Amino acid sequence: MIPVSFARCASYDQAFAAVSRALDALGGPGRFFRPGQRVLLKPNLLADASPEQAITTHPEIARAVIRIARAVGAVPSVADSPSGALRVREVWEKTGFRALCDSEKVPLVNLERAGSRSFTCAGTRVAVALPVLEADLVVNLPKVKTHTLTVFTGAVKNLYGTLPGFQKATLHKLFPSADEMSRLVAELSAIIRPGLSIADGVIGMEGNGPAGGEPVALGFVAASENPAALDAALCRVLGIPLKAVPIFRHLPAELWKETPLLGEPPEPGTRTLRLPGTWKSRLIPRPLVHLLAPLFWIRPVLDSARCIRCGRCAKACPAEALVYETRTVPRLLGSRCIGCCCCHEVCPVKAIRMAESPLMRLVSRGRLVSS
Repeated sequence: MIPVSFARCASYDQAFAAVSRALDALGGPGRFFRPGQRVLLKPNLLADASPEQAITTHPEIARAVIRIARAVGAVPSVADSPSGALRVREVWEKTGFRALCDSEKVPLVNLERAGSRSFTCAGTRVAVALPVLEADLVVNLPKVKTHTLTVFTGAVKNLYGTLPGFQKATLHKLFPSADEMSRLVAELSAIIRPGLSIADGVIGMEGNGPAGGEPVALGFVAASENPAALDAALCRVLGIPLKAVPIFRHLPAELWKETPLLGEPPEPGTRTLRLPGTWKSRLIPRPLVHLLAPLFWIRPVLDSARCIRCGRCAKACPAEALVYETRTVPRLLGSRCIGCCCCHEVCPVKAIRMAESPLMRLVSRGRLVSS
Protein backbone atom coordinates (compact mmCIF):
# COMPACT_ATOMS: atom_id res chain seq x y z
CA MET A 1 0.00 0.00 0.00
CA ILE A 2 1.43 3.36 -1.06
CA PRO A 3 0.40 6.26 1.20
CA VAL A 4 -0.89 9.63 0.00
CA SER A 5 -0.62 12.68 2.22
CA PHE A 6 -2.90 15.73 2.23
CA ALA A 7 -2.44 19.20 3.68
CA ARG A 8 -5.09 21.90 3.94
CA CYS A 9 -4.30 24.97 1.83
CA ALA A 10 -6.96 27.66 1.55
CA SER A 11 -4.90 30.01 -0.64
CA TYR A 12 -1.65 30.01 -2.57
CA ASP A 13 0.13 32.24 -0.06
CA GLN A 14 -0.05 29.17 2.22
CA ALA A 15 1.55 26.89 -0.39
CA PHE A 16 5.00 26.58 1.22
CA ALA A 17 3.60 25.60 4.61
CA ALA A 18 1.09 23.17 3.05
CA VAL A 19 3.63 21.44 0.80
CA SER A 20 6.00 21.17 3.75
CA ARG A 21 3.33 19.49 5.89
CA ALA A 22 2.42 17.10 3.09
CA LEU A 23 6.06 16.03 2.75
CA ASP A 24 6.54 15.78 6.51
CA ALA A 25 3.67 13.27 6.62
CA LEU A 26 5.58 11.13 4.10
CA GLY A 27 8.83 11.20 6.07
CA GLY A 28 10.12 14.69 5.37
CA PRO A 29 11.96 16.39 2.47
CA GLY A 30 15.12 14.39 3.21
CA ARG A 31 13.34 11.25 2.07
CA PHE A 32 13.11 12.64 -1.48
CA PHE A 33 15.81 15.31 -1.88
CA ARG A 34 19.56 15.15 -1.28
CA PRO A 35 22.53 17.54 -1.70
CA GLY A 36 23.70 18.03 -5.27
CA GLN A 37 20.73 16.16 -6.73
CA ARG A 38 19.41 17.38 -10.12
CA VAL A 39 15.67 17.85 -9.60
CA LEU A 40 13.33 18.50 -12.52
CA LEU A 41 9.92 19.97 -11.67
CA LYS A 42 7.28 19.00 -14.23
CA PRO A 43 4.16 21.20 -13.83
CA ASN A 44 1.02 21.11 -15.97
CA LEU A 45 1.47 23.98 -18.44
CA LEU A 46 -1.24 22.93 -20.87
CA ALA A 47 -1.92 26.36 -22.34
CA ASP A 48 -1.06 30.05 -22.23
CA ALA A 49 -3.53 30.70 -19.44
CA SER A 50 -3.23 32.82 -16.30
CA PRO A 51 -2.96 31.02 -12.94
CA GLU A 52 -6.42 32.28 -11.97
CA GLN A 53 -8.02 30.23 -14.76
CA ALA A 54 -7.01 26.99 -12.97
CA ILE A 55 -5.91 25.37 -16.24
CA THR A 56 -2.26 25.12 -15.22
CA THR A 57 -0.29 24.34 -12.07
CA HIS A 58 -0.04 27.46 -9.93
CA PRO A 59 3.54 28.82 -9.79
CA GLU A 60 3.40 29.11 -5.99
CA ILE A 61 3.23 25.31 -5.72
CA ALA A 62 6.41 25.09 -7.80
CA ARG A 63 8.01 27.87 -5.75
CA ALA A 64 7.39 25.89 -2.56
CA VAL A 65 9.05 22.78 -4.02
CA ILE A 66 12.00 24.79 -5.33
CA ARG A 67 12.68 26.29 -1.92
CA ILE A 68 12.25 22.99 -0.08
CA ALA A 69 14.61 21.22 -2.50
CA ARG A 70 17.19 23.99 -2.24
CA ALA A 71 17.11 23.92 1.54
CA VAL A 72 18.37 20.33 1.34
CA GLY A 73 21.02 21.27 -1.21
CA ALA A 74 19.33 19.93 -4.35
CA VAL A 75 19.54 21.77 -7.69
CA PRO A 76 16.07 22.35 -9.18
CA SER A 77 14.92 23.24 -12.70
CA VAL A 78 11.48 23.48 -14.33
CA ALA A 79 10.24 22.09 -17.65
CA ASP A 80 7.11 21.04 -19.55
CA SER A 81 6.00 20.68 -23.16
CA PRO A 82 2.63 22.41 -23.69
CA SER A 83 0.11 21.64 -26.39
CA GLY A 84 1.83 21.43 -29.79
CA ALA A 85 -0.24 24.28 -31.21
CA LEU A 86 1.11 26.80 -28.72
CA ARG A 87 4.38 28.70 -28.49
CA VAL A 88 6.36 27.77 -25.41
CA ARG A 89 7.51 31.26 -24.44
CA GLU A 90 3.95 32.59 -24.49
CA VAL A 91 2.97 29.78 -22.13
CA TRP A 92 5.84 30.60 -19.78
CA GLU A 93 4.85 34.27 -19.64
CA LYS A 94 1.09 33.86 -19.22
CA THR A 95 1.23 31.07 -16.62
CA GLY A 96 3.63 33.01 -14.42
CA PHE A 97 6.43 30.45 -14.69
CA ARG A 98 8.84 32.82 -16.43
CA ALA A 99 8.49 35.30 -13.55
CA LEU A 100 8.76 32.47 -11.01
CA CYS A 101 11.96 31.03 -12.45
CA ASP A 102 13.52 34.47 -12.88
CA SER A 103 12.79 35.40 -9.26
CA GLU A 104 14.00 32.03 -7.91
CA LYS A 105 16.96 31.95 -10.32
CA VAL A 106 16.27 28.44 -11.58
CA PRO A 107 16.49 27.24 -15.20
CA LEU A 108 13.26 27.08 -17.20
CA VAL A 109 14.08 24.37 -19.72
CA ASN A 110 12.66 24.35 -23.24
CA LEU A 111 11.92 20.67 -23.84
CA GLU A 112 11.25 21.35 -27.53
CA ARG A 113 14.95 22.08 -28.05
CA ALA A 114 16.60 19.84 -25.47
CA GLY A 115 16.83 16.59 -27.42
CA SER A 116 15.06 13.29 -26.75
CA ARG A 117 15.44 9.53 -26.54
CA SER A 118 13.08 7.03 -28.16
CA PHE A 119 11.19 4.25 -26.38
CA THR A 120 8.56 1.73 -27.37
CA CYS A 121 5.36 2.55 -25.54
CA ALA A 122 2.00 0.84 -26.13
CA GLY A 123 3.42 -0.66 -29.32
CA THR A 124 4.63 2.60 -30.88
CA ARG A 125 7.72 4.78 -30.68
CA VAL A 126 7.66 7.84 -28.45
CA ALA A 127 10.42 10.38 -27.85
CA VAL A 128 10.91 11.48 -24.23
CA ALA A 129 12.74 14.74 -23.55
CA LEU A 130 16.33 14.19 -22.38
CA PRO A 131 16.20 16.55 -19.37
CA VAL A 132 13.43 14.38 -17.92
CA LEU A 133 15.47 11.22 -18.37
CA GLU A 134 18.73 12.75 -17.11
CA ALA A 135 17.30 14.25 -13.90
CA ASP A 136 18.14 12.48 -10.65
CA LEU A 137 14.58 13.13 -9.48
CA VAL A 138 11.45 14.11 -11.40
CA VAL A 139 8.92 15.95 -9.25
CA ASN A 140 5.53 15.73 -10.92
CA LEU A 141 3.26 18.74 -10.23
CA PRO A 142 -0.19 18.06 -11.71
CA LYS A 143 -3.27 20.25 -11.47
CA VAL A 144 -6.41 18.55 -10.13
CA LYS A 145 -8.88 18.71 -13.01
CA THR A 146 -11.64 16.85 -14.77
CA HIS A 147 -11.04 15.86 -18.40
CA THR A 148 -13.56 15.54 -21.23
CA LEU A 149 -11.74 12.56 -22.77
CA THR A 150 -10.34 10.70 -19.75
CA VAL A 151 -12.79 11.97 -17.06
CA PHE A 152 -9.96 12.89 -14.67
CA THR A 153 -6.46 14.22 -15.25
CA GLY A 154 -3.88 14.18 -12.51
CA ALA A 155 -0.40 12.86 -11.85
CA VAL A 156 -0.25 10.04 -14.43
CA LYS A 157 -1.77 12.06 -17.28
CA ASN A 158 0.55 14.99 -16.49
CA LEU A 159 3.51 12.92 -17.67
CA TYR A 160 2.24 13.23 -21.25
CA GLY A 161 3.92 16.63 -21.26
CA THR A 162 7.36 14.98 -21.15
CA LEU A 163 6.91 14.24 -24.86
CA PRO A 164 8.22 17.27 -26.76
CA GLY A 165 6.93 18.75 -29.99
CA PHE A 166 4.03 17.86 -32.22
CA GLN A 167 4.24 14.13 -31.53
CA LYS A 168 1.55 14.57 -28.87
CA ALA A 169 -0.97 15.49 -31.56
CA THR A 170 0.16 12.57 -33.73
CA LEU A 171 -0.23 10.17 -30.81
CA HIS A 172 -3.78 11.40 -30.27
CA LYS A 173 -4.48 10.21 -33.81
CA LEU A 174 -2.85 6.82 -33.17
CA PHE A 175 -4.60 6.44 -29.79
CA PRO A 176 -7.91 8.27 -30.33
CA SER A 177 -10.15 6.70 -27.67
CA ALA A 178 -10.03 7.37 -23.95
CA ASP A 179 -9.02 3.77 -23.28
CA GLU A 180 -6.24 3.75 -25.89
CA MET A 181 -4.82 7.08 -24.73
CA SER A 182 -4.96 5.91 -21.13
CA ARG A 183 -2.98 2.79 -22.01
CA LEU A 184 -0.32 4.94 -23.67
CA VAL A 185 -0.02 7.29 -20.71
CA ALA A 186 0.02 4.41 -18.20
CA GLU A 187 2.93 2.76 -20.02
CA LEU A 188 4.69 6.12 -20.29
CA SER A 189 4.50 6.50 -16.50
CA ALA A 190 6.51 3.27 -16.16
CA ILE A 191 9.25 4.88 -18.29
CA ILE A 192 9.37 8.25 -16.54
CA ARG A 193 8.88 7.02 -12.94
CA PRO A 194 8.68 10.33 -11.06
CA GLY A 195 9.98 9.93 -7.52
CA LEU A 196 7.51 12.42 -6.07
CA SER A 197 4.15 13.78 -7.22
CA ILE A 198 2.49 16.80 -5.59
CA ALA A 199 -0.99 17.77 -6.76
CA ASP A 200 -2.22 21.35 -6.87
CA GLY A 201 -5.71 21.02 -5.43
CA VAL A 202 -5.93 24.49 -3.92
CA ILE A 203 -8.05 25.66 -6.85
CA GLY A 204 -8.98 22.79 -9.17
CA MET A 205 -11.20 22.53 -12.23
CA GLU A 206 -14.54 20.77 -12.63
CA GLY A 207 -16.96 20.27 -15.51
CA ASN A 208 -15.60 20.18 -19.03
CA GLY A 209 -11.88 20.25 -18.24
CA PRO A 210 -8.95 20.25 -18.76
CA ALA A 211 -9.28 23.78 -20.16
CA GLY A 212 -12.99 24.45 -20.67
CA GLY A 213 -14.27 23.78 -17.16
CA GLU A 214 -14.78 26.06 -14.18
CA PRO A 215 -12.35 26.79 -11.33
CA VAL A 216 -13.41 25.27 -8.01
CA ALA A 217 -11.92 25.80 -4.56
CA LEU A 218 -10.77 22.44 -3.15
CA GLY A 219 -8.40 23.73 -0.50
CA PHE A 220 -5.61 21.15 -0.38
CA VAL A 221 -2.34 19.88 -1.75
CA ALA A 222 -1.66 16.15 -1.90
CA ALA A 223 1.56 14.19 -2.33
CA SER A 224 2.77 10.64 -2.92
CA GLU A 225 5.85 8.82 -4.15
CA ASN A 226 3.69 7.19 -6.83
CA PRO A 227 1.46 9.00 -9.35
CA ALA A 228 -1.09 6.18 -9.64
CA ALA A 229 -1.62 6.09 -5.88
CA LEU A 230 -2.03 9.86 -5.83
CA ASP A 231 -4.62 9.82 -8.63
CA ALA A 232 -6.64 7.06 -6.97
CA ALA A 233 -6.68 8.92 -3.66
CA LEU A 234 -7.75 12.14 -5.37
CA CYS A 235 -10.60 10.37 -7.15
CA ARG A 236 -11.79 8.79 -3.92
CA VAL A 237 -11.85 11.99 -1.88
CA LEU A 238 -13.51 13.91 -4.73
CA GLY A 239 -16.25 11.36 -5.40
CA ILE A 240 -15.04 10.27 -8.86
CA PRO A 241 -15.86 6.60 -9.60
CA LEU A 242 -12.58 4.83 -10.36
CA LYS A 243 -14.34 2.55 -12.84
CA ALA A 244 -15.17 5.64 -14.91
CA VAL A 245 -11.50 6.67 -15.19
CA PRO A 246 -9.91 4.45 -17.87
CA ILE A 247 -6.33 5.03 -16.72
CA PHE A 248 -6.82 2.60 -13.83
CA ARG A 249 -7.51 -0.30 -16.21
CA HIS A 250 -3.90 -0.03 -17.37
CA LEU A 251 -2.07 0.58 -14.10
CA PRO A 252 -0.95 -2.26 -11.80
CA ALA A 253 -3.66 -2.67 -9.17
CA GLU A 254 -1.14 -2.91 -6.33
CA LEU A 255 -0.26 0.74 -6.94
CA TRP A 256 -3.75 2.15 -6.42
CA LYS A 257 -6.19 -0.40 -4.93
CA GLU A 258 -5.45 0.70 -1.38
CA THR A 259 -3.98 4.10 -0.59
CA PRO A 260 -3.69 5.02 3.11
CA LEU A 261 -4.41 8.72 3.62
CA LEU A 262 -2.02 10.67 5.84
CA GLY A 263 -1.90 14.21 7.14
CA GLU A 264 -5.06 16.29 6.68
CA PRO A 265 -7.22 14.47 4.12
CA PRO A 266 -10.66 15.89 3.26
CA GLU A 267 -13.57 14.00 4.67
CA PRO A 268 -14.95 11.69 1.93
CA GLY A 269 -18.01 13.22 0.33
CA THR A 270 -17.37 16.78 1.55
CA ARG A 271 -16.53 17.87 -2.00
CA THR A 272 -17.56 16.07 -5.16
CA LEU A 273 -16.24 17.32 -8.48
CA ARG A 274 -18.80 17.95 -11.20
CA LEU A 275 -17.67 15.68 -14.04
CA PRO A 276 -17.74 16.33 -17.80
CA GLY A 277 -21.07 15.78 -19.49
CA THR A 278 -19.58 12.80 -21.34
CA TRP A 279 -18.34 10.89 -18.29
CA LYS A 280 -21.01 8.16 -18.20
CA SER A 281 -20.08 7.12 -21.72
CA ARG A 282 -16.77 5.86 -20.21
CA LEU A 283 -18.80 3.21 -18.39
CA ILE A 284 -20.29 1.73 -21.55
CA PRO A 285 -18.99 -1.86 -21.97
CA ARG A 286 -16.02 -1.79 -24.32
CA PRO A 287 -17.20 -4.75 -26.46
CA LEU A 288 -20.38 -2.81 -27.21
CA VAL A 289 -18.40 0.28 -28.16
CA HIS A 290 -16.19 -1.72 -30.54
CA LEU A 291 -19.16 -3.52 -32.08
CA LEU A 292 -21.02 -0.31 -32.86
CA ALA A 293 -18.01 1.96 -33.31
CA PRO A 294 -19.44 4.09 -36.18
CA LEU A 295 -22.41 4.99 -34.00
CA PHE A 296 -20.38 5.77 -30.86
CA TRP A 297 -18.55 9.06 -31.15
CA ILE A 298 -17.77 12.33 -29.41
CA ARG A 299 -17.34 15.43 -31.58
CA PRO A 300 -16.78 19.13 -31.04
CA VAL A 301 -19.58 21.65 -31.38
CA LEU A 302 -18.40 25.22 -32.01
CA ASP A 303 -20.21 28.24 -30.60
CA SER A 304 -19.95 30.79 -33.42
CA ALA A 305 -20.99 33.64 -31.13
CA ARG A 306 -18.16 32.94 -28.69
CA CYS A 307 -15.51 31.88 -31.24
CA ILE A 308 -12.77 34.50 -31.77
CA ARG A 309 -11.64 32.87 -35.03
CA CYS A 310 -8.06 32.37 -33.89
CA GLY A 311 -7.65 29.01 -35.65
CA ARG A 312 -5.95 27.29 -32.70
CA CYS A 313 -8.40 24.40 -32.75
CA ALA A 314 -7.68 23.63 -36.40
CA LYS A 315 -3.92 23.78 -35.80
CA ALA A 316 -4.22 21.40 -32.85
CA CYS A 317 -6.40 18.83 -34.64
CA PRO A 318 -4.28 15.74 -35.43
CA ALA A 319 -6.85 14.42 -37.91
CA GLU A 320 -7.25 17.70 -39.83
CA ALA A 321 -10.97 17.50 -39.15
CA LEU A 322 -11.39 21.26 -38.70
CA VAL A 323 -11.19 23.49 -41.75
CA TYR A 324 -10.12 27.04 -40.93
CA GLU A 325 -9.89 29.98 -43.29
CA THR A 326 -8.62 33.30 -41.99
CA ARG A 327 -11.12 35.01 -39.69
CA THR A 328 -13.84 32.40 -40.20
CA VAL A 329 -15.43 29.98 -37.74
CA PRO A 330 -13.75 26.59 -38.31
CA ARG A 331 -15.87 23.98 -40.07
CA LEU A 332 -15.94 20.38 -38.82
CA LEU A 333 -15.50 17.43 -41.17
CA GLY A 334 -17.31 14.87 -39.05
CA SER A 335 -16.04 11.85 -40.96
CA ARG A 336 -12.45 12.75 -40.03
CA CYS A 337 -13.01 13.59 -36.36
CA ILE A 338 -11.47 11.07 -33.93
CA GLY A 339 -12.93 12.60 -30.77
CA CYS A 340 -9.55 13.28 -29.17
CA CYS A 341 -10.67 16.60 -27.59
CA CYS A 342 -7.47 18.41 -28.65
CA CYS A 343 -9.50 21.29 -30.09
CA HIS A 344 -11.45 21.59 -26.85
CA GLU A 345 -8.23 21.68 -24.82
CA VAL A 346 -6.64 24.58 -26.71
CA CYS A 347 -9.65 26.87 -27.23
CA PRO A 348 -8.86 30.03 -25.22
CA VAL A 349 -12.49 31.21 -24.90
CA LYS A 350 -14.44 27.98 -24.22
CA ALA A 351 -16.15 28.16 -27.60
CA ILE A 352 -16.03 24.37 -28.06
CA ARG A 353 -18.02 21.70 -26.25
CA MET A 354 -17.78 17.97 -26.84
CA ALA A 355 -21.07 16.33 -27.78
CA GLU A 356 -21.94 12.63 -27.79
CA SER A 357 -23.60 10.77 -30.64
CA PRO A 358 -27.34 10.07 -30.17
CA LEU A 359 -26.70 6.36 -29.52
CA MET A 360 -23.96 7.12 -27.00
CA ARG A 361 -26.27 9.51 -25.16
CA LEU A 362 -29.04 6.91 -25.14
CA VAL A 363 -26.82 4.09 -23.85
CA SER A 364 -24.96 6.20 -21.27
CA ARG A 365 -28.26 7.26 -19.77
CA GLY A 366 -29.80 3.82 -19.90
CA ARG A 367 -29.45 0.57 -18.05
CA LEU A 368 -26.16 -0.47 -19.60
CA VAL A 369 -24.38 2.14 -17.52
CA SER A 370 -24.49 2.60 -13.78
CA SER A 371 -22.80 5.40 -11.86
